[in-house]
Formats: sequence, structure tokens, C-alpha cells
Amino acid sequence: MYKGPLSKPLCFFKGDYEMTNGFQYYPNDGTYWAPSESMYAQFLGEYPNPCRKYHISSDIPSAGIIAGVILPFLVESSVFHKIVKNQSVLTRQMSEKQAGKFITLYMNVSAPIKNPIIDEISKKLDFLKKEYEINPSPMVPKSRTYKHVLMEQPLDDNMFIYGGFVTDPTT
Repeated sequence: MYKGPLSKPLCFFKGDYEMTNGFQYYPNDGTYWAPSESMYAQFLGEYPNPCRKYHISSDIPSAGIIAGVILPFLVESSVFHKIVKNQSVLTRQMSEKQAGKFITLYMNVSAPIKNPIIDEISKKLDFLKKEYEINPSPMVPKSRTYKHVLMEQPLDDNMFIYGGFVTDPTT
């Protein structure tokens, strides 16, 4: 059992959440909307517009662990976010323009780039890296604003959290 600085036990959304194309990374508890035409499952809520946008990256083996810890924290903190739906989509995404963007956070534009939510996520990921040997994506997220040419800057020492830039979340 997980014994770290987290508010909930570590979970991987297995069992009822197992799919033929890999494990899905979000719970089927009514807190997410996952349209079939999208690669993401979106937290039900309102995103700020404009917003400060962040990306959390993950390699394939670490994705379930990261989702199982970070999603409950984001829901409890009422942070609007979306997550790649499942392992199959994440595998495909690794070779596309969206590579490295496992979980996307949308925060109020008035929040500083580094803020208590980002600091807490960083602490959780640091603990998971030490205890479970999780890893970020081998692909660094690239900014859509700059046509996916410029890499986003990491905000934590372990290179899991990127971004913090101000944008219109609908673009």
C-alpha cells in the first residue's frame, strides 16, 4: 500500500476500467467526459479563459501510477484538466505533435507560474519517482503557440511539469 505524502491510496484504475486497447487512465465515476472523437477525457467543470496552461508528462509504464495519484488531487483541488484516455492513445501520441502531454492543467491566469498546486504536484511526482521509479515522457512537450517547434520549459527538477504559459484554452 502507498505510504507517501498523498491524500488517497495509490490506484491504477484497473478492474472495471480495463479496456481491450489498454488501461484507461481516468475513473468512470461521472467526473470526466470522454467524447469518442477526442484523445482526451476532460474533467467536468469550467476552464478559465484565458488560462495558465501546464502539461504533466509520463512515459508509458508510469502513466497509470501518475494518473492514480495526480487525478484525485486535481479533482479535490477543483483544477480543470484533461488526460489522455488510455494506454493505446498515449502510445500513439508519443509519435505525434502532442507527445509529452499526458495531463493538461488549466489554471487561473492570475496564478503565478509556480504556485501551491504546481508545488504539490511536483512533490507528489518526486515521491513517486523515488518510490516507484516513474519517469517523464522521453519526448519534451512542444508549444502549439509556436507550431510545435519550440520546446516548453520544465518547471520541476525531474522534468515532469512543463508550461505555465498564458493562452486561450479553446485553441
